[in-house]
Formats: sequence, structure tokens, C-alpha cells
Amino acid sequence: RTAPVNKGIFMRKRAVSPMKGKSKVLLSKDLEGVGRSEEVVTVKNGFYLNYILPRGLGSLATGEALEQAAIVAAKRAEEDAVIAAAAAENKVKLEEIKEYTVTKKVGADEQLFGSVSVPDILGAVEAASGLTLGSPKVKVEDIKMAGTYDFTIKLHQGVTAVLSLAVVPEAEDAVSEE
Repeated sequence: RTAPVNKGIFMRKRAVSPMKGKSKVLLSKDLEGVGRSEEVVTVKNGFYLNYILPRGLGSLATGEALEQAAIVAAKRAEEDAVIAAAAAENKVKLEEIKEYTVTKKVGADEQLFGSVSVPDILGAVEAASGLTLGSPKVKVEDIKMAGTYDFTIKLHQGVTAVLSLAVVPEAEDAVSEE
């Protein structure tokens, strides 16, 4: 007859540590789904040893490394504040313009040939406002017909502009010349 697992030498004397099998790691580069650069994260030992360490994405969080990370975090917070202020100014400038216009070829029933893409929208916004936006995140529904649509541009974390887009048919004489 076998002994029950909860008696004798099989019985655990103390609770398992919540940090068992885990390490605190200071990331040196952004790692999607884990953390940003110069951030301290807790990961499993195997992930650290097999992925983060060989690729040079981070190191163990020692006292010196944590002090250095605190200095970098303070600098990053200042830079983020400046970028957020600039994004807020850009949002005000973008929202001053009531409607942005994109011209596209249309067929019968105001149906577009193709659709309006994000680069088309960004081009119209940059041309009308005079701002260089880089590559912000743009959310817009599929535009397959001429008309007016609302879209959002995320300029920075917490700074989002809701704008209006008018899709206008291209002039008929310009289409017939081609």
C-alpha cells in the first residue's frame, strides 16, 4: 500500500515563494507585451535566460542598474511631458479646420473606385494643416462611397483628435482627359 502524498516526507514544510522561478529584469530595449526600455519587470527565469539575455534586451535588476534606471525614467518623464504638450497644440490646430477633403474617382451611385486609405487621409490632413504628423494611429471606418465621415487621430497617449473628412468626387473633365 502506498503512503498518501500529504503525509511524511511529501508534506511541504513552508509555502512556495511567489518569486520562485522568476527574476526582476531591467529592460534595455522595448519588448512588446513585456515592458518599455529602462523599465523593471518580473519575468520567469527561463524567459530571461533563453530570450532576453541572449538577445541583449535586458539584464538582472541590481542596485546600480536600478539607480541608473531611475535617472533615465526621470529624463523620459520630462521628454514625454514636452511631447504631450506639443501633441495637445497640434490637436488644437487640427480641430480648428472644420473639414478635410479627399478627392477620388467615383462611378455610378457615388461609389468610389477603390477606397480611401490612411495615407490618403494623412496626406489631406498634412496638406490642409501644414503640420508634419509622422505616423500617428488613425481610426476610420471603411470608406467606399463619397460623403462625409468622422475619423480619429491618436497624436500621443491620451491626446486624440476627432476630425471630419469629406470624400469628394473628382471633376468629370479631369477624368475624361486621362
